[in-house]
Amino acid sequence: MAQTSISRTKSKAKTTGKKEHSEFYRNVILPSVTYKVGSLLETKDVALTYKKQPSLGKVDIEKHRNSLQRELSIDMLRQGYHQSFRELSTLLAWQKEDRERLATEHPLYRRPLLDEEPDKLRFLCVYLNKAEEAERKCQYSNMFKSYLEVASFFIKSDDYWLSDFFHKKCLSLTETYSQLDSELSSQAYFHVGLSYERQGYLGDLLKALEYFEKYREFGGNYYEGRINANHQLVRIYTKLAERQSNTDALKYITKAYEASIQTDDKKVESSISYKLGLIYLEHNDIDSALKYLEQYYNYCEQVNDHEGFGQASEALAICYQRKSNVEKSTKYLTKYLQKVSTNANDKQYVKACSALGLIDAALGNYDSARKYSKKAYSISLNKKYPDLDRYRVLYGIADGLKLQSFFKDRIDQMNTHALLEWKLTRFENYLIKSKP
Repeated sequence: MAQTSISRTKSKAKTTGKKEHSEFYRNVILPSVTYKVGSLLETKDVALTYKKQPSLGKVDIEKHRNSLQRELSIDMLRQGYHQSFRELSTLLAWQKEDRERLATEHPLYRRPLLDEEPDKLRFLCVYLNKAEEAERKCQYSNMFKSYLEVASFFIKSDDYWLSDFFHKKCLSLTETYSQLDSELSSQAYFHVGLSYERQGYLGDLLKALEYFEKYREFGGNYYEGRINANHQLVRIYTKLAERQSNTDALKYITKAYEASIQTDDKKVESSISYKLGLIYLEHNDIDSALKYLEQYYNYCEQVNDHEGFGQASEALAICYQRKSNVEKSTKYLTKYLQKVSTNANDKQYVKACSALGLIDAALGNYDSARKYSKKAYSISLNKKYPDLDRYRVLYGIADGLKLQSFFKDRIDQMNTHALLEWKLTRFENYLIKSKP
């Protein structure tokens, strides 16, 4: 009897326990458990094909935690490239110091640092390691090529501070190890010369000149090197001449002409002879000016260069004008006008008319000066050439010079009434008419 009551109590407790479950349990907990069991059954096949990921070692963890610069530096040190590590650290420190010195408005300030550009940083580390390895094996030509490769890479990205640094390292290498080929030495002097020329200041141009002269000295045994060296010297001498005055300008342009002869390029030689002739003309050495200007004149006539031919003709006309040789002065300009007269609306034709009008005005041929100046002005007005204002002024001067003699006659006659009447009417032939 007692056992029966106990069993009834347990069954009652069970039934009451089930009834005691809340609505939340029935609606939320039980469905979620059911879903979990079902999802495990569905992903059983996926779990079987799952491959366990390998555990990360200390080195791998460091790579995920550290910056790229720190990672590359650690790799350098682990592989024993201590010199490359020091060089990389120095370059990064220099760049940060330069950034601090620059104003925030400076364009270089806005450029990212080297350690913020992964591709550049990796490239630099690879070739620094190659250079150090070549040095250990005493393969100095390979070391030179590694530095040159780095310099060339950074020129393309306009990082000139880095390219200049490695070009100078190439030069230092050739000066330290005399067994290197002279062609490598000439390359080093060439690139360092370009680095100084890029600075643009007068002192830097003089420095560039020293290196280009060394470049010609070391590259003289190679035809291409000698030709290229003379081309570089022509350019540097010309730049220096443009920044100097009087005697220094003449000295540098004379050296440029001497170098241009050795370029085996008649176009370069003739253009420098023209500049040399103009400087002699400024110094009023007419005979020397004629010698070099005629050389340029003949070259332009030969290659049918109308623009150069016009420049040479005008310069020669000025020379003969100063020698009081009116016939030859007009001869050169007339020939220039005839050469370009096939196209009467061309700029060269306008320039020829303008030059002839200017020379005629200086020689006192006012009718001819006015005629050609008017042509130049009319064509440039119709075509809207940029030198329109210049041609307008020349035409006005020629027109005024033509009326100058009549104006003086009226002044001498004290005929002020006629002058005032002319200013009111502005008829072209008014002053030419005889007044009663």
